[in-house]
Amino acid sequence: MDSNKIESSEANINKNGVVLMMNPSEEESSISIRDLLYAILKKIGIILVVALLLSVVLFAYKFFKKTQSSNVLDTSIRLSGETDVQFQTRVQNVDRAKDIVQAISRVNGQIENQRKYITDSVFMQINAENEYESTVQVVIKLKDSDSTGSDSALISAYNLDIEAGDYLNDYAFETGIKADYIKELMTFTFSPYDSNVTALDNEVNRTISMYVRIKGPSQEFIDRVSDIVVEEFNRKYDELNKSVVPHTMNVIGVQKNVKVDSVTRDSQVNQTARLETLQKQVVSYYDSLDVVAKNLGLSGKDELLSHFNDIESGISVVSSGEVSAKSKIKPSLKFAVIGFAAGFVFVTVVIILAYVFAKKVATQAQFFSVFTDVKKIGVMKPSAKRSKLVTCLDIKTDDDTKMSAENNKKLILANYDNLTRDLKKVLITGTGDKKAMGDAVKSIGIKGDFKPDIFSNPDILKDISGYDGVVLLEQRKVSLYKNVANEISLINNSGVDIIGAIII
Repeated sequence: MDSNKIESSEANINKNGVVLMMNPSEEESSISIRDLLYAILKKIGIILVVALLLSVVLFAYKFFKKTQSSNVLDTSIRLSGETDVQFQTRVQNVDRAKDIVQAISRVNGQIENQRKYITDSVFMQINAENEYESTVQVVIKLKDSDSTGSDSALISAYNLDIEAGDYLNDYAFETGIKADYIKELMTFTFSPYDSNVTALDNEVNRTISMYVRIKGPSQEFIDRVSDIVVEEFNRKYDELNKSVVPHTMNVIGVQKNVKVDSVTRDSQVNQTARLETLQKQVVSYYDSLDVVAKNLGLSGKDELLSHFNDIESGISVVSSGEVSAKSKIKPSLKFAVIGFAAGFVFVTVVIILAYVFAKKVATQAQFFSVFTDVKKIGVMKPSAKRSKLVTCLDIKTDDDTKMSAENNKKLILANYDNLTRDLKKVLITGTGDKKAMGDAVKSIGIKGDFKPDIFSNPDILKDISGYDGVVLLEQRKVSLYKNVANEISLINNSGVDIIGAIII
C-alpha cells in the first residue's frame, strides 16, 4: 500500500483520532486536530493584531459617522457656513424625520400585536369550512309587577358578567390561552323585553330568553366552554336574584352543530390582510425616511433611527444641547466588538485553510498525519528564532523537546542505528534543501549513502534496488507534500522498504 494512504480508506477518523482530508495527490490522508489547534495558537499574535486593528478602524469610522450625523440632527445649533434658509430647511427635515420614526415605532408595535394575535388567538385556528358552534339558551321569569325598570338591569348584569367576568380564567390558565381570546368567540343575545308575556293564576309573568353563542376549532373546546358558561349562569343567578330583582332561571339546553362560516373566513382573511397592510406601511415609512436622510446628507435611514432611538432612551443629548459622548461611544463600541470578532474569525479561517491546503511540510505532526505509513525516526529541534509561546507549543507538538540539541541528536542517532542495525547499505534522500540536509546528516552523525533529491538525479532510481533500505530526510517549510508523495511512490515501486523519516 502507498505510504500516503491511510489505514482505512472508508473511515473519516482513523484509529489515532485524526480527521481525514485529501492531500495534493488526491489520495486520502489525515489532519491532526490537536496540531491544527496549536498551529492557530502559534499565530495568536497575528490574529489579535488584525482583530484589534479592524476593531479600531470600525470604532473610528462609526464614531466619526455618529458625530457627523449628530451634528446635522442637532437643531439647537447652526452648522458652519449654513444660511438661514438652509438652517430652516434642515430643521424641517429633522422634524419630519422625527415624526416618521415615531410613526414607525407605533406601527411596529401594532405589527407585533397583530402577529401575536394571528399566532395565539383561538379564532385564527378555526377552520371556517368546519366550524364548531354551540348555543346555550337560558330563560328567566319575573313578575310583571316586579319587572318595571328592573328587567333591563337584570339582563345587563347577566350580559356584563358573561362578556367581562373572570369565570374563564382557570380554563385559560389550564390551556395556556388568554381569556379574552375565548370571550371573543362568544356572543350574548336576548329576546326583546315585551316579546313574551304569560298569564298564570291571574298573574302576568314576563319571560325573557338569553342566548350565548360559542364558536371554536373543536368539539372539545365548545363543550368545555359551554359547560363553564352554564356554571356561571347558575352561580350568577343566586347573586342577582337577591341584589337586582327576584326571578327564576332555567337552562333550556345547549344546541351544537358544525357548519361552514363565511363570516369567519372573511374575518380571518381581514386579519392577515391587516398585517400585510401594516408591513407595507412600515416599508413606505422607511422609504420616506431614506429620502429625508438623503436631504440631510446622511447615509440612510439607519442613522436617523439610531439618533431618535437614542433620544427616546435619554442618551443622545445633554442638558446644554450638545451631543452626548455616550450616544457616540456606545454604538461605536458595538462596531468595535463586531470588527474584533470579524478580524479574529477571518484570520483564524485563513490559518486553518493554509494549514489544511498547505503545499509545504509545516510540522512533524502534519507530515506523519499525511504519510501515516512512514515511521518516525526523529525530529530535530527548530533552528529559527522563536518566541517563548511558540517554543512551548513546539514542545507540546513534538516539534521541539526539552532536551538539549546535542542530546536530541544523540537520541535520533541511536534510533537510526537500531532501525538500520541489520542493514548493510542504506540510502539517505529527501526533497529539502541540499545544504541543510547535508549539514543535518553530518550534525547527527548518521551513516549511509546520502543522495538528496532523486528528481534532479534520476540515475539514483536505477541504484535503489541495490540498497537494503531508504531513510527520508525532509525539511519543515521547504519540502513539498507533492514531491514527498511522488518520492515515496517511486521508492515503493523499486521494492525497497522505507525505514522511516527524519524531520529537520
